[in-house]
Amino acid sequence: MAVFLSTFLPDSDASSKLQVVDEGLGKLSSEEESSPYKLIGDRDIKAILKPRRPFSHKGNYGHALIIAGDMKTMGAALLCASGCLHAGAGLTTATVPESGLTALNSALPEVMYLDRKHLVKIKSLKKYDAIAVGPGLGKQLEAVCILEELMVLKQAVIADADALNILSKREDLLFHLAKDSIFTPHLKEFDILFGKHKNWWERLQTGRTMAKKLGSVIVLKNQYTFIIDQQGDVLINSTGNPAMAQGGMGDVLTGMIAAYVAQGYSAKAAAILGCYFHGKAGDELATGRYNITASELAAQVPVTVKTFQDKSGS
Repeated sequence: MAVFLSTFLPDSDASSKLQVVDEGLGKLSSEEESSPYKLIGDRDIKAILKPRRPFSHKGNYGHALIIAGDMKTMGAALLCASGCLHAGAGLTTATVPESGLTALNSALPEVMYLDRKHLVKIKSLKKYDAIAVGPGLGKQLEAVCILEELMVLKQAVIADADALNILSKREDLLFHLAKDSIFTPHLKEFDILFGKHKNWWERLQTGRTMAKKLGSVIVLKNQYTFIIDQQGDVLINSTGNPAMAQGGMGDVLTGMIAAYVAQGYSAKAAAILGCYFHGKAGDELATGRYNITASELAAQVPVTVKTFQDKSGS
């Protein structure tokens, strides 16, 4: 029985009702026409996820840099760093305001600190395998300067929240970020970044166009999150539930995606794994809870990944 795109949209029109969704990301036979809309399945995750090898150490799992937080928004930075930590990055460094250092050390002692002053030293940033920027960062001059420096660095980034708001006003930055960057907007951020849309079908079409133009991955967040790759294919993540509808979830997801990029996954694979396990962890917690906090979800992630691997026979 055919599955149609309209099944995964909160609103739908005639166009989406005609679009067939392929189940799984694998290539179809040459006799079949592949749909640009694909539903991510457990088999796809099993094919992408790499097991941790004997004798490996922290250096094998990458170093992620989290650029986040302001004086009054340290929570977003902590949640993003927590997502990165729990998704398995070998090393996680957070660059936050100095006023947030006590909070960082108290809440996440495993996460290292980088003074914001060092962000102007471009060469020093090249040692990081992944850079996430935006959660709670603010839109002041310092935040804008940070994005300008990252553009000069020519290294792909994971851009979320305030970084997206800044990019919406600076097309010169948006179109000059490195290829394979990952943008993680929710509905309002997407419309701020790419213009207002009447419905989700229109957003997907814009997303497909912009992902190809930018050479980057767009993660359009909703209950069914759409991962739009560099070729304009729309990969539908079916994990996640309404119990997760609380603040901070997007910050955790950004950190998780950064962790997977740091571990050597491609931008597309990192987005797939991040979204899948983010939602899967929420699904597992929701079996016994009415609502879930972002902190609880981050802590659940390594348990969820381990359970998945065990069930998959890895």
